Amino acid sequence: MDRDQLIDLTRRAVKLARDKTTDLAPAEQRVHAREYTSIERHERDVAMLTASPQLVGYVSELPAPGTYCTKTVMGRSVLLTRTSTGAVKAFNNICLHRQSQVVTGCGSAKRFTCPYHAWTYDNTGRLIGVPGREGFPDVDVKSDGLTELPATEFAGFLWVALDPSATLDISTHLGPLAEELDSWGIGRWSPLGEKVLDAPINWKLAVDTFSENYHFATVHRQTFAKIARSNCTVFDSFGAHHRLIFPLNSIMELEDVPEDQWDPFQNMVVIYALFPNIVLSVTIANGELFRIYPGAVPGRSITVHQNSTPLDLSDESVAAGAQAVFDYAHATVRDEDYRLVEGLQANLESGARDYLLFGRNEPGLQHRHASWANALQGAEQPRRN
Repeated sequence: MDRDQLIDLTRRAVKLARDKTTDLAPAEQRVHAREYTSIERHERDVAMLTASPQLVGYVSELPAPGTYCTKTVMGRSVLLTRTSTGAVKAFNNICLHRQSQVVTGCGSAKRFTCPYHAWTYDNTGRLIGVPGREGFPDVDVKSDGLTELPATEFAGFLWVALDPSATLDISTHLGPLAEELDSWGIGRWSPLGEKVLDAPINWKLAVDTFSENYHFATVHRQTFAKIARSNCTVFDSFGAHHRLIFPLNSIMELEDVPEDQWDPFQNMVVIYALFPNIVLSVTIANGELFRIYPGAVPGRSITVHQNSTPLDLSDESVAAGAQAVFDYAHATVRDEDYRLVEGLQANLESGARDYLLFGRNEPGLQHRHASWANALQGAEQPRRN
């Protein structure tokens, strides 16, 4: 994002803070409780996500040829590699023999040996070794291999499709946000690992917690509210995606500073909601990624929380500090956001009240649910020959 755009967003944030208001949607919106509890809706959500491009990590997780990482995506184990040519490949992490995971974790390797019966594959997915070869006369080590999935690196992130026959077009998927996301560089920052939240809440309820800061003054009064304003958000939509600017409490100090002396990124957090299930949070020192997936039932979800930093992690004290910030942010989401909305999920499932109410001051919530509804409606349209 260039400085002119940052200044414009900061100018908008300062005005909202000064006026003690926020960007507003045209009207309130009601959302039916069954969107979070219905098995039929759950199945449609799973189909929608499965058919969508999957942002699964940072390109910095595959820093050089010969590196690999594994990801769990919609309950499926996926192996990503960077080959000797520098290309990114992705495969179902499933051995051809008895469906064991071929490898776990991340690291460097030219070949992967299944821990069950030692079938071996190279990092292009090709099967190169079968112990007891005479027992498998129909297996062809020259042509058989791991099932490859479409994969690419774009805007600093790793992307895959779960359908082997799909075509990945991330430029079209991101639209006007593509260049902006790439400009931050957070996908090329040093990764700090992954933390997983298996929570008794619908996946959309998990995404909702990142879609407004109206709750900061209450839910986060001892944490985020100490550094960021509550109920004050700059909102912009980009097709099915949107961006939120959460001003920090320091934003009002800029009123007495000439614009050419502003350092915008010292006074805001930038939140992106990428359709359908990704949240990115960008600060001056952190690039957080939340990959949020439906669980096995409507009232369950999996959140994979990652973080990256531009700081020099070769300095032990800096690395410890960066990790401490990651731990703090994760604990806050786990212990404040998700723990509170467990009660919401229980109330939704009770059937005591049919609807939730989204206010005009929650445009991110409204846009997110409208984007999902539009996608599901489009999926229901009959195909024309």
